[in-house]
Amino acid sequence: MTAERTSKGEQTKQRILEAAAQMFWKSSYHNVRVDKIVAEAEVNKASFYQYFKNKEQAALECVNYMFGRTKEYVFDGAFESTQHPVERLEEIFNRLYLAHKEMKDEDGNIRGCPFMNMGNELATDSESIRQKVEYVYSEFHRYHQKIYEDAKAMGLTSVNWEPEVIARQLQGVLNSSMASAKLRNRPEDIIDALPAAKAILGVPLQ
Repeated sequence: MTAERTSKGEQTKQRILEAAAQMFWKSSYHNVRVDKIVAEAEVNKASFYQYFKNKEQAALECVNYMFGRTKEYVFDGAFESTQHPVERLEEIFNRLYLAHKEMKDEDGNIRGCPFMNMGNELATDSESIRQKVEYVYSEFHRYHQKIYEDAKAMGLTSVNWEPEVIARQLQGVLNSSMASAKLRNRPEDIIDALPAAKAILGVPLQ
């Protein structure tokens, strides 16, 4: 009986988390009230406060949830698909493009990067969320740094910069492309930014 109750509780929490994550991503932190979250998740407000102290805590767990999904599909998926560093970079951009294209095909709008959206909105309002988003990007930087280090080891790159600098710049191009895709409602802006990323990496564009 205890295991069954735990399982149902976990399912309820996951339903709230998924609903909140999608609502924060589609709208904004300040525009999403707890009332809206529980209505979307089809639970009562008492259930929300059983698992989350407040909306900020729910947002922190949403960042973790979206981080896990993004890491698995975009970055781990890209690295598992090929061993070649340039192909890995291309795959990261392609996977994000496809994800954004699917958003537009589903409801006509592009949401952009969930971490950048929340980080930009709350960086000066919530130190805990700012730190959480900063951590997420530091984890993504590790993948970009590995791409550069492998490209350098293989003699593919013409640049000789600090790996951490390259990693931040590559993530910056990726973030800018998603911001542009959201602003212009055009997922192709992500693919269009790939040559700029390759230029930073110092590899041939073709």
